[in-house]
Amino acid sequence: MELIIIGTGGVAGALTRFGIGRLVGRYLPGAFPLATFLINMTGAFLLGLSAAHIAGMPISQVFIERYGFQIGFLGAYTTHSTFAYESIRLVEDGEWKYFFMNVGGSTVVGLLCCGIGYVCGV
Repeated sequence: MELIIIGTGGVAGALTRFGIGRLVGRYLPGAFPLATFLINMTGAFLLGLSAAHIAGMPISQVFIERYGFQIGFLGAYTTHSTFAYESIRLVEDGEWKYFFMNVGGSTVVGLLCCGIGYVCGV
């Protein structure tokens, strides 16, 4: 049962990530990997929100939220490997300003988004 719940969430997360990536790439193109940044920041916020949300839930609901949403959906939606690859490409292209914006911003803003999401969920 866990695999079905995780897989269903994963499919939804991957498709959502693909759609957002396409939209951002089409309407806000540029050297900075904005789509990956936005996806990772919203994913951090949603994980923080979800973690706070499940704190007082009955175990049956925690199971679906933890496996289906946190592991399945957010696991497929967020893109740390893409973030790492795009950061290396920025270095290869000599885009040092965007490299530091991406690495520093993703780290600091990601932590803030996760914390804000958690506080919103409490």
